[in-house]
Amino acid sequence: MRGRSRRVALVLAVAGLLATVAGPAPAQAQLDLCLDTEAPPLTAPAQPLRFGITPQLAGTAGGAQGEVAPEDPAKALGALHALEPPRRTLVLRLNRLFMSDGQAGIDRFAELAEDYRREGFDVESQIRYHPAPGQEGDMAAWERFVRDATATLGRNPAVVALTITNEVNLPISANTSDGAYPGALDAIVRGVVAAREELDALGRSDVDLGFSYAYRYLPEQDLAFWDGIGARATPEFLAALDHVGVQLYPGLFWPPAFTPGQTAGDATIEALALVRSCYMPRAGLGGDVGMWITEEGFATNLNRSLQRQVTDLTTTVEKVFEYSGTLNVSDFRYFNLRDNNSDGGDLFDAVGLLFDEYTPKPAFATYRELVDRFGVDDPDAAAGELRLRLRLRCRGGDLRAKVGGPDRGIVERVAFRPGGHRASADHRTPFKRLFDPADFGRSARWKVIAKVRLADGQRARLRGSKRACR
Repeated sequence: MRGRSRRVALVLAVAGLLATVAGPAPAQAQLDLCLDTEAPPLTAPAQPLRFGITPQLAGTAGGAQGEVAPEDPAKALGALHALEPPRRTLVLRLNRLFMSDGQAGIDRFAELAEDYRREGFDVESQIRYHPAPGQEGDMAAWERFVRDATATLGRNPAVVALTITNEVNLPISANTSDGAYPGALDAIVRGVVAAREELDALGRSDVDLGFSYAYRYLPEQDLAFWDGIGARATPEFLAALDHVGVQLYPGLFWPPAFTPGQTAGDATIEALALVRSCYMPRAGLGGDVGMWITEEGFATNLNRSLQRQVTDLTTTVEKVFEYSGTLNVSDFRYFNLRDNNSDGGDLFDAVGLLFDEYTPKPAFATYRELVDRFGVDDPDAAAGELRLRLRLRCRGGDLRAKVGGPDRGIVERVAFRPGGHRASADHRTPFKRLFDPADFGRSARWKVIAKVRLADGQRARLRGSKRACR
């Protein structure tokens, strides 16, 4: 218990220091230090959000993992299916794949991703820096790890996104944040480039790549983080990066408490607006780079009520949806599914939607309703309403796949997956590809998936199969 108390005290001390630094200051100082901003005017219509959740345990603040209540994978899987509304997508975000875990960690995450694929879920994964002793700052070893992890996970067609490193701006918690290790800024830039090269080699240009930022730490150090990325950013990095993942816990980490009349949703939009308008430009990242919320959670321990979790979650999702078009926010991941320890004293022990014995909190049903209201359509369900067809025809011994139909004019991109494991993206009409027998192995029936993105941001998935061409 003393270890937990020290971790809570450490984070609360940081919050107190932040409150002192970020107190009243002249407007120019606020701007120069990225201390504060107002919600921008709405300049674009809201867009559906791709929702998700972390199904694994939460990392405890500090240098090592704290105690976790016994896990029950079957109950967790049942809860995940119950959380996903019909006709909506729920992405499962895997966390804590450490460089220090080596190949064994990669194999474990690949097996987990495959299990979720079989259950019909899309998957996103962190690839954490978190080096073993002796690996700190070894960028050659880090790049090898990123390439190996990306090549393994990228072969799974359910994998839709990868986050390279975690919270490099935060140096106070080695268990949860890569900023505690030397070389972490270099790890972002070199890791993103290495991951993109591996994905391109696999034909998986459809996989989104990003890095994460913990909102927030000491102002000068946050500025140094973003300036450091800008100083290291290469053309290859800027071309490879799809999004920045913002990780925030309003009312729990920063801000530690709300001002009178402020909601969790208001605090979230202030954070996103500050990242978009002040921080990202310092790194040379423009409006074309997406913003995701890769972690946001609300606790029910430490004198916080179940009803407050419902209220905070509701105001947050409603506000993020409202500003999604204006701030170019496309994805929201809740952190996490189940409490580590519902009666624990760590900041992140009880942010789950389930108690630690797997019974749902009221916020479980709330999140399901919000996903149903504001979420993107499930690609398989959306395909049933679109007037699109995936046509498969033999051309000699090869197979031609083509997406056509009356609605092809609203198609923006198609990623073809022959044999279920590779993708080749097509960004212009006609949307077609020619595949040879090697793409399908020895299968007597050749299967192709066409992953379609429409001009309005919605997604659909078309499937087809044909007897092997001879």
